Amino acid sequence: MMVKIRYILFLLWVLTQGVQAQSSSESEQWLPPYFQQFELRQDNDFLHFTDRYYSTGSFLGLHRWLPLNSEQLVQKQTRQYSLVLYQEIFTPTDLLTDKIKFLDRPYAGFIGLNNGLTLTQGFHLNRYNFVLGIAGPWSGSETVQSAFHNSATVDSKIATWLSQIDNSFHFNAYYEYVREWQWQPKPFAVYFALNPKAALGTKDTYIEQDAVFYFGRRSPLQKTLAYGQLLGQDTELFFSTRFGYRYVVHDAMLQGNWLGDDSVFTVPPYRMMYFFNVGFFWRYKRNDVYLKYHYESARNRSAEPHLYVSLSYSRRY
Repeated sequence: MMVKIRYILFLLWVLTQGVQAQSSSESEQWLPPYFQQFELRQDNDFLHFTDRYYSTGSFLGLHRWLPLNSEQLVQKQTRQYSLVLYQEIFTPTDLLTDKIKFLDRPYAGFIGLNNGLTLTQGFHLNRYNFVLGIAGPWSGSETVQSAFHNSATVDSKIATWLSQIDNSFHFNAYYEYVREWQWQPKPFAVYFALNPKAALGTKDTYIEQDAVFYFGRRSPLQKTLAYGQLLGQDTELFFSTRFGYRYVVHDAMLQGNWLGDDSVFTVPPYRMMYFFNVGFFWRYKRNDVYLKYHYESARNRSAEPHLYVSLSYSRRY
């Protein structure tokens, strides 16, 4: 009798160890090879030999994988935190005029710190961003742009920065949701995604709807460079096309802080904006690179549509 009991206990122990080993193996498979990432990104319209509207954006980011509890592991979730320091510069078409009546938009600068949380499960993504920053001369935008044109270019136009948006502190919340469908598997995968967005705060208030197509060698949503996911290990090479529509309630880079500031010159924004971009993405080992070509419709009545480029390099460690 004792022999049978020992035999049964031994079998139970073997089964328990097997389940634990399987669980441990699955947990290890659901961990990224590197838990952190450093990113440099630059937006600029220099390829079109222009220096107007959204003229420059500089971004310095850190992204980190967040540990998962047992329930989140079972549900195959991913969680990432992002901290991004960035500066944006907006200028009118005529950089040399000293008369406000010839400006098609105000000069504006903004420097901010973005705290972000990205959650994914299956084909769904939720991203929350909270920005705290400063607009106006305190943002340092005039100094940065003038220094660049003085040192890096020959016979460049130095902007007057006449009547720029005044100093003010801003707090903004941003949310976006992604629902993605895979229409074609690898080697030439095709994905389609709906990507609604919303912003609320003193800098931006709007709602937006984007539709995106991805074509090429791309991993699923939770493992792809397309959404900055750290979990993926496979090499990726693909391109995207994005179409977007935005309804604007407030734009502080045109109107100043809606809580009040002393901006001398402001203009109302167009309520409706349209976006289009084409992106090229490459992930190889620890390196992520993407290049995007953007078109956006005019932001205000006297302005024109604008074209600019985004270039990003990231390295995981």
